[in-house]
Amino acid sequence: MRSSQFDILKRHHDGSFIWLEAAGDLAVAQTRLRELSGHTPGHYFVFDQKSQQIVAKLSNLPGGE
Repeated sequence: MRSSQFDILKRHHDGSFIWLEAAGDLAVAQTRLRELSGHTPGHYFVFDQKSQQIVAKLSNLPGGE
């Protein structure tokens, strides 16, 4: 069984993060960021479990919040 290295998160209005799903590779995770933000505006992130770093982000809130 292959484990997923990347977590897809959304920043909640109070600053906390909400885990949405996992992805096996970065390209899939970035595609999902675009799809998710197309449905619901917000701040989205891809977190790499291996490096413990945010490796991609997307924000599409009106007014640049």
